[in-house]
Amino acid sequence: MNAPLRISPSVCPHDCTSTCALEVEIKDARTIGRVRGSMRNTYTNGVICEKVARYAERVHHPDRLKYPMKRTGPKGSKQFTRISWEEALDTVAEQFQKKAAQHGTESVWPYFYAGTMGHVQGWTMGPRLFAHLGASRLRTTICTAAATAALRSIYGASVGFEPETIVEARLILLWGGNLLRVWREAENVARRLQAGAR
Repeated sequence: MNAPLRISPSVCPHDCTSTCALEVEIKDARTIGRVRGSMRNTYTNGVICEKVARYAERVHHPDRLKYPMKRTGPKGSKQFTRISWEEALDTVAEQFQKKAAQHGTESVWPYFYAGTMGHVQGWTMGPRLFAHLGASRLRTTICTAAATAALRSIYGASVGFEPETIVEARLILLWGGNLLRVWREAENVARRLQAGAR
């Protein structure tokens, strides 16, 4: 008889408004099983978006990139060789140092934003590393400059809304993504559209 799967509480690593609480099946020290919305959280209530529900499939997919690869042929040739993490980190550090020595530390431009880094993983080591290097400083608004400007022009501040209140909306505008597939509030959006929201 198999031992019951251990269920571990977690939080979604993606950068969306929901910051969903999760329940993750732990199969062994390196393998997860099914991912569900936490039943202990009224927002998730046992449900999670399609993207996160398939997390184990992506994490354990045989084609997932797991190791650093170095290009060994011309760009576009798809010729790569696996290298060690130590060599990969050394290569990046050497290039940072080389460019900084040639053109000054501000020639290193940290082009990044949150990506899939939510509250747990986001905004920790990257900013510290680039500040230590003396790299260029940028307003990290690569993804949100337009949204921030719109919110400030309408509300006077960059504010959001309580996702649960979407059930009261008369107009729903989804822009820039397939939110009905990846957002936990898709059920409520669908209900509002069926009830006559535009």
